[in-house]
Amino acid sequence: MQCSGSLHAWHERTLCQSSGSTNCQSLGVKIWNEMDYNDHIEHYKVDGEYYDYFAFSKFMVAEINRRYQEFLNLSKPAQNAVILDIGSGGGGVSSLIEERNAKYFPLDISDNNLKRIKELSTINTFPVNGDTYHLPFKKDSVNLIMMSEIIEHLANPVKALEEVARILKEDGQLVVSVPYKEQISYQICIHCNKPTPTHSHLHSFTVETFRDLLIQAGLKPVKFSKNLNKVINRLHINYLFRSLPFRIWKIVDSVFNSIIDKPTSMIFVCKK
Repeated sequence: MQCSGSLHAWHERTLCQSSGSTNCQSLGVKIWNEMDYNDHIEHYKVDGEYYDYFAFSKFMVAEINRRYQEFLNLSKPAQNAVILDIGSGGGGVSSLIEERNAKYFPLDISDNNLKRIKELSTINTFPVNGDTYHLPFKKDSVNLIMMSEIIEHLANPVKALEEVARILKEDGQLVVSVPYKEQISYQICIHCNKPTPTHSHLHSFTVETFRDLLIQAGLKPVKFSKNLNKVINRLHINYLFRSLPFRIWKIVDSVFNSIIDKPTSMIFVCKK
């Protein structure tokens, strides 16, 4: 079994942090460029077989629901829309779009996840086994594309976002979230003795760097939101308030984010 990572990059990163080098930011970019998958398709096939995306804790389910609620609140998809959910995991958004009569396309590398989504779904669901870099859709064919916590896993985010832009309709929307200013940690893999990033996260983004990435890929950011304050998450307030209407919960979340700038995720809505 091979893991992602460059030992050379790890040594440079450690040296940079310990020496207080003024080139730390530029070196950080080099680190992310060197981190890569031996075979990302095989990695996520194995991941889908090993990790049960349908057995999240009740706290994680509450977090996922709120993130998707924010996706829908920001994008407001029309009735009968074609919705593509890239890296759909457990298909968490499907229960939130039941009244929209949408055509829901969960896309994943793992057949296991897609089969479970289809079995559990109560809406028009068309599972797609596919790779983010080669989306099996025609140009200008999708109304709404969702990418929830996916970009940070990709070795080449710009290439993936360019592919998203290709299939997005002229009046379509991409709603995408990534962790906010994540401090990526590493472990030494027991198989290859090389550093591998926790949760396979290869990139950390600020608002500015992620906006620049979207623009580089030919997308136009039109809306922005900070989501799921870490303080209320850790206190499980999100779970305790899970029955609150989204608008009321959003006020609470926004107030905490304005006082303590620690959102779990940042969300952008983009057009072509």
